Amino acid sequence: MELGENQFTGYLPQNLCRDGSLQNFTVNSNHLIGSIPISLKNCRSLFRFRLDGNQLTGNITQGFGVYPNLNFIDLSYNKFHGEISSTWGRCPKLVYLNIAGNNISGRIPFEIGIGTQLQALDLSSNNLVGEIPKELGKLTSIIKLLLSDNQLFGGIPPEIGALINLAVLNLSRNNLSESIPESLGNFMKLHYLNLSNNKFSEEIPAQLGNLDHLPQLDLSHDLLRGEIPSQISNMDSLMLLNVSHNCLSVVIPKSFNGMNSLSYVDISYNNLQGPIPDNKAF
Repeated sequence: MELGENQFTGYLPQNLCRDGSLQNFTVNSNHLIGSIPISLKNCRSLFRFRLDGNQLTGNITQGFGVYPNLNFIDLSYNKFHGEISSTWGRCPKLVYLNIAGNNISGRIPFEIGIGTQLQALDLSSNNLVGEIPKELGKLTSIIKLLLSDNQLFGGIPPEIGALINLAVLNLSRNNLSESIPESLGNFMKLHYLNLSNNKFSEEIPAQLGNLDHLPQLDLSHDLLRGEIPSQISNMDSLMLLNVSHNCLSVVIPKSFNGMNSLSYVDISYNNLQGPIPDNKAF
């Protein structure tokens, strides 16, 4: 069942999966209100399910069950509350899980990294706390990992370095700390990386210079110190570099002169000194 966008208001029927055969249900980007239908909790036939972009409410912890065939579910940008249930880790065929833009609290359950085949996980813009579970490093097929705009703390677990298929990694706007792992330089397919607005300290790892397909690198509003590594100039695709509002010092590497693709640079609010590179981006 698929309903058009911006056409429907009111409530979802509570007997939505009365006969236990519902497989596909899409009502995204409408004006729906109310709670999650009770019948969905035991609707084990579900394969693809979209409620995103409505004004639905209710406790997400209790509203969903175990779905052995579920492949895709998007609950983003509603008004759901509660905590993310560990039962999502018992959906072995789950490839896409998006709960962004709600009022979800609590921790990220480690079971998500063990029992699923996720390729995209978006939990951004909620009220999640705790550390990033090391078990997410078992999601070796994951392409997009979005945990931004929460209250996560601690470091990036070393196990995340196993996610060599990552194309998008956004951990910005949290309370993450410690150093940026050198293993991020192994993400050769990465084309978006945002670690800004955290409390990362130590130095920028030189290994980030290996990311030659990355057009944007945002490390602003952290506590990074030391120098900007000259290896950054090896990033042939880099167009935007933002390392502002840190504690960086020493001179800007001369090797930036040869970065022809660079079009925007923000190095403000640091302790840098010396000449400005001969590059249009500066």
